[in-house]
Amino acid sequence: MLAAFFLFTVLALSVANGANDNFKGMATLWGSGTLSYSRALVLANIATFLGGCAAIYLGSELVRTFSGKGIVAGEVLADPIFAGAFAFGAAFTVALATFLRYPVSTTHAILGSLTGAALAFPEAEAAMGSLFDKAFLPLLLSPLLAILLTFGVWRSRAVLKPRHVIASLVEPAQLTSRYAAIVDKAHMASGFSVCFARGVNDTPKIASIFLLANGLALSPTVIFLAVALMMVVGGFLFSRDVAHVMSKEVTEMTPSQGFAGNLVTAFLVIFASKFGFGVSTTHVSVGSLIGIGAFSRQAKWKKITHIFAAWILTLPCGFLAAYFAVGLLS
Repeated sequence: MLAAFFLFTVLALSVANGANDNFKGMATLWGSGTLSYSRALVLANIATFLGGCAAIYLGSELVRTFSGKGIVAGEVLADPIFAGAFAFGAAFTVALATFLRYPVSTTHAILGSLTGAALAFPEAEAAMGSLFDKAFLPLLLSPLLAILLTFGVWRSRAVLKPRHVIASLVEPAQLTSRYAAIVDKAHMASGFSVCFARGVNDTPKIASIFLLANGLALSPTVIFLAVALMMVVGGFLFSRDVAHVMSKEVTEMTPSQGFAGNLVTAFLVIFASKFGFGVSTTHVSVGSLIGIGAFSRQAKWKKITHIFAAWILTLPCGFLAAYFAVGLLS
């Protein structure tokens, strides 16, 4: 019974993660009118699945960070009640946020659940210093970095324009249409790269919970593929509400502004995944959108404030859900 509960909750976490996160790299494409929702959704899920597959080779550091090894005592990690509560706390938190239409951090939900489930055991000794360096600190800094880098990339956009090089060779109208086409293609590529990076970053985090169940006798490759597949299921079935918030309710944007934000998001998430830093794709992508809106003066601060409140509540929600789940499962 406990093994079945654990398996269900980890798969539910994968589905909830896909529903809340898969579209985030395409938010600027739908928001700027570059792609329709349906086309953006297909590209987002293809890229996420490919990123999940690539995580088999790129995500080993994140598996170690989020498995709890070196953070929680070994005898607690081996307890199936801990694993079940850990998975439940994260799944409940992300599913609730998705239902309420808030883009939140699965990373935050997992960290809160890990801490809550561990501290429900009297014998647990959580090494919070390691958790702070590898996870909490990157989570705090990544939105600020995203805002500043997005502004810098957007302000340097003139360097990318071909006007100075070929202005004398073509008619102005022809130049404008060609430049717009180049920006649109680059924008789509950047959105694809963000979704790919998100798959690389989030699949190992969920797989690390899966790997706590030694009795399942599944190879890590199978687990990674199962998580990636369920993320795609969640993305196709339940993405639209959170996608609308990200695309339409944070800021107005142009394709070139969206392109700048996506470049920053992809860079930060891939860099963090490679070195095992637990940044949130949500925090980075929303930070990029805020950077666009703040400096174009199109940001919708009321909605942004609500999103910030949801971010603040994510970690304690995961903590409490996992903490009380230990008692219920016991």
